Amino acid sequence: MENENRVYADMMVDSLERKKRILSRLLEQTREQESLLKDEEMDPDRFLEIVKEKEEQIDELNKLDEGFDRLFQSVEREIQSNRSLYKAQIQKMQKLIGEVSEMGIQIQALEHQNSGHFKVYLANQRKGIREFHLNNKTASSYYQNMANVHKPEDSYFFNQKK
Repeated sequence: MENENRVYADMMVDSLERKKRILSRLLEQTREQESLLKDEEMDPDRFLEIVKEKEEQIDELNKLDEGFDRLFQSVEREIQSNRSLYKAQIQKMQKLIGEVSEMGIQIQALEHQNSGHFKVYLANQRKGIREFHLNNKTASSYYQNMANVHKPEDSYFFNQKK
């Protein structure tokens, strides 16, 4: 039984290490989104591609969290009652939990900043669309008025021989 619990504790450490790798990748992608949003010529396709990749990684994180919670529930009493036997795994988990938490805070802060940048980007896109429609409407109105106003007999160059 003790050997089985040691394996579970090792699996929990492994789960936290995988979570750290995924969060590291999420942090990189969030930074890439930040640079895309700051670029005047943002590539919306790349931005959406990153969003999809991040969704997949968040799903993987949720699965890891569920698995970690199940493992922890099954070995919690054993680990609490025999802390000295699991000292190395406990210390490793505490260190990883601290690192994972720090990365989560960094990602959250960047996401908050990116949200503001994205709102500015959307406002600029809306402004551009509004200007396009206004210019299109103005040009259409101009050409329509010019077509209705011009009469051959009113032309300056019209030869009026009688």
